Amino acid sequence: MRGAIALLLMGLAVPAAAQDAEQFSGRLSVLPVDFATYQGLSGSGDVQAALSGRLLDITGSFEGLSSPATMAHVHQAPPGRRGPVIFTIEATDTRDGRLSGQVDLDGAQVEALRAGEFYVQIHTEDNPAGEIRGWLASVW
Repeated sequence: MRGAIALLLMGLAVPAAAQDAEQFSGRLSVLPVDFATYQGLSGSGDVQAALSGRLLDITGSFEGLSSPATMAHVHQAPPGRRGPVIFTIEATDTRDGRLSGQVDLDGAQVEALRAGEFYVQIHTEDNPAGEIRGWLASVW
């Protein structure tokens, strides 16, 4: 009986912890690097992230890419600028699909996320430098 009560209480604690997570979201869209790449880019999507302590969970979806996705990354840079890859997340290798990932951030990365300096970028076969991207912003 005690085991059943403990399991029940643990089950109730999980949703409460998820509700306490800081929420972030972003819109994935075409952001050409130069005029030459502009014509070959297409697609859109959305991304959601939840920060619990230093653990960041990312999920999202995308559609209408010019070619199948090859990978997805989280980069760090102020909005509208390009920056280095911080970590890799999973993306389905299709034109319409899903992305997901879970990473442990350090203190500086948590502050960069809160400052709006993380963006998600999906790379494709035809656009290996990146086809769509979007910055994560805090959800109030």
